Amino acid sequence: MLLIIGKKERKMKKKNKGREFEEKVQKCLNSGAFNFDKGDLKTSEYIIEAKYTDKKSYRISDKVLEKLWNDALEANKLPKLIIGISKNDKEMFIINCNIEVHKK
Repeated sequence: MLLIIGKKERKMKKKNKGREFEEKVQKCLNSGAFNFDKGDLKTSEYIIEAKYTDKKSYRISDKVLEKLWNDALEANKLPKLIIGISKNDKEMFIINCNIEVHKK
């Protein structure tokens, strides 16, 4: 039997993995200290954007950074970006970044 997975099913699977990663970040940093709001994680100090991929790389766009910066500014908190890049079924690279804007 051959099972064919369409684009919609692959996209849903990817979204589920991203959501699972957000939940792992929430548990790892400090269980119970976060609130979910439109996909963002929040603590008393940070607005956190958690991104996940099972590909070999993740491209950070200025759109993601600007949204995170503006959301944090609006909430009077610091922005933090956490990226999970799955190496295989047993290992994952975690990149934990503070975001700053420097004027030229």
